[in-house]
Amino acid sequence: MRATCRYNWTPGHKDNWTLNLLLQEDHHSFITSSSDGSLTSYLLQQLQDQPLWKIPNAHAGSINLIKQCDPNTVVSCGLDGIKLWDLRSGKSTHSVTGNYLSLGAARGLIAGGTELSGSDAELHVWDVRNMSVPQRSFVDSHHDDITDIKFHPTIDKYFMSGSTDGYVNIYDLSQPDEDEALHQVINFASIHSCNFTTDSRISVLSHMETLAFYELNDTNYEDTHEPQPHELGDVRTTWPDCEYVVDVNPAGYVSYGANSHQKLSLYPFNPIQEKFDFNRPVWFPQAHGEEVVRDLVVVPYSKSALTCGEDGNVKLWELPYQLDTPLASEDQDEEMEVEDEEDKKEKKKEKKNKKDKKEKKEKKEKKDKKDKKEKKDKKDKKDKKDKKSDVRFKPY
Repeated sequence: MRATCRYNWTPGHKDNWTLNLLLQEDHHSFITSSSDGSLTSYLLQQLQDQPLWKIPNAHAGSINLIKQCDPNTVVSCGLDGIKLWDLRSGKSTHSVTGNYLSLGAARGLIAGGTELSGSDAELHVWDVRNMSVPQRSFVDSHHDDITDIKFHPTIDKYFMSGSTDGYVNIYDLSQPDEDEALHQVINFASIHSCNFTTDSRISVLSHMETLAFYELNDTNYEDTHEPQPHELGDVRTTWPDCEYVVDVNPAGYVSYGANSHQKLSLYPFNPIQEKFDFNRPVWFPQAHGEEVVRDLVVVPYSKSALTCGEDGNVKLWELPYQLDTPLASEDQDEEMEVEDEEDKKEKKKEKKNKKDKKEKKEKKEKKDKKDKKEKKDKKDKKDKKDKKSDVRFKPY
């Protein structure tokens, strides 16, 4: 089934790349970021070349990510720093200098991850009301570029970061010390993206197009056993006409491209079952030509989708059908309600057998230190030849 291109915008010059799409909360407009450092907004209701607004020199160079803080505020990042924007005035209200590649925003917090500098890459968290000093800093948790940051959709204390060092780290913001805050470490491969697909599951996508789903650990640190991940391997070998994956979206779809065929494909994704429906394909004819598609966003409760790519264009598409977009948290609640009674009894038994708080804390610290040592040892053993030549593009 084919999507139909309804409109095409070109925010900048022909050599410009459009990198990200941010759909506004009312779904009536969107913002796109560009490699020339500009931010541009267009209306979805009135299709015209004239932008709703444009900030030509928002950053000195490529804008790596944009996120929504509230209806009137967005935050962007680039190698010149992080900037907070008031959409009513079109002006930056706060800025932080630094070489930032990744960005996350939720519940009044902003998190930014840096490019590698020296032996470590840094991760900082600010309160949006006061960005003069970070609320939290994690300076020893990654040893290469931090490429993705996500806040947990329902549990306020958790957020995670992915890096080209091959690790996804999940942090507990309720713990004051960096070592204690390192709740879980996923050892995978150079990370392209990581997402909370449900309240308890995490998708991890590498730059080598390998995909897996992991369980979010609970706080029973005495139990060192971790469930085996659901690994799909290199999806280019199993998915039709796949040369690179744009992303796996928890809203219920996956998108991927094939430059050699000038093809972009979308398939429904069930985050509970972790299955993809290849019987309901959506193809985007010619998509962005032979250039990489950088982002795809489906407009909720509609048959519309937006794409942007390295050809410098943003395109609005009409889909052949409306996607089902399950709310992961609600589905998770339903799944928990039908949980087997034996499982409930087992969990209660495990809870009763937990030791006192002090002993759990000591064992947690021991496990965290072991994880950090393993991370550093593995990092030291890495050779540059491990950076495979089949990576389709730089993550930034």
